[in-house]
Amino acid sequence: MNSVLNRALTHGSSAIRQFLAVRSPMCQEVAGFKVKSRLKLRCRCCYFIRVDGRLHVECHENPRHKAREVYDIKKLW
Repeated sequence: MNSVLNRALTHGSSAIRQFLAVRSPMCQEVAGFKVKSRLKLRCRCCYFIRVDGRLHVECHENPRHKAREVYDIKKLW
């Protein structure tokens, strides 16, 4: 099995190398909003903002503090 993998890496296409390559820890994906029923400001840089009738918490210093209210379907009717 090792010889097959080595042959694929040396003679294979760039697509195979791209799939098998180790990803750099510098390019991390950013998660979306946390959805919570009760929002709070977690640091001094957090602030509330209302978007499409929903309350959001934004933070410039720490993006992990981003959160939004639960979507209340009763308000649609």
